[in-house]
Amino acid sequence: MLVTTIEMGPLSGLEAERRRNRRWHLRVSLLWAIVLGVLVGAVLCVVSIPVGIVVGVVLAVGIFVLLRRVAPSLVAGAIKARALEPGQLPRVETLLGGLSVTVGVTTPLVAVLDDAVPNAAIISIKGAPTAVLTTGLLDALSVVELEGVLAHLLAHERLDAVERGTAGAGLSLLLGPLGRPEGRSHRLIGRERLFQADEVAALAVRYPPGLAGALKVMEQAEAPRPDSFFASSSYKTLRWLFVDPSIGRRAATDSLGDEDATAVRRRVLDEL
Repeated sequence: MLVTTIEMGPLSGLEAERRRNRRWHLRVSLLWAIVLGVLVGAVLCVVSIPVGIVVGVVLAVGIFVLLRRVAPSLVAGAIKARALEPGQLPRVETLLGGLSVTVGVTTPLVAVLDDAVPNAAIISIKGAPTAVLTTGLLDALSVVELEGVLAHLLAHERLDAVERGTAGAGLSLLLGPLGRPEGRSHRLIGRERLFQADEVAALAVRYPPGLAGALKVMEQAEAPRPDSFFASSSYKTLRWLFVDPSIGRRAATDSLGDEDATAVRRRVLDEL
């Protein structure tokens, strides 16, 4: 099974990535809570030491809860996908069920984003992994290409990267202008996360051209309309959550040194 191959085979190095992803959410939440609590408490201690200590501790606890619970909800609110009931997308559900067993993860919930741009992501909504698929993706991909994309999404779950990516994206939104710069949002959501998920997906389906074909379809899709989510400022901040993060950045120079860029990953899959 794929689980054994990941843990003992050619992708065994990704086990360390799983541990990093599990620790990241807790460590970052604690870091921000402690730093901001100490800073505010220190300022108030000038007026009153007891008041400064109490406010600092309360603020630290509040920030910790905010980052753990509120930040992910901001991501779901920004994407605005609608949850589906079982049976509404039988083809997707059948593929997800089989692939989930192969990858060794629980089958995620499914939500649809009404948008003509073919794209997909997996995020944590109320603690449950949820695959977000656009209507454009469902219309544009063959079964083999769709299987590759779904395997990519499940790979994030196998790597324990769903909560980490969602929390990092939520933190980028919470930080406002400070969280929007390309490099910062990419670091918060996770560098090379898409490249690593491709590796696991290719192993899961044993047919890399499927995912490569899906990425090619995404690259060749028409530019988003002005009212599309993928033309919004929210997407610019959250784009590293999506299978295709390179919308509006198709030039070769935009891909240099970025292993998560769509064109780079598609070329790698083409060579497997």
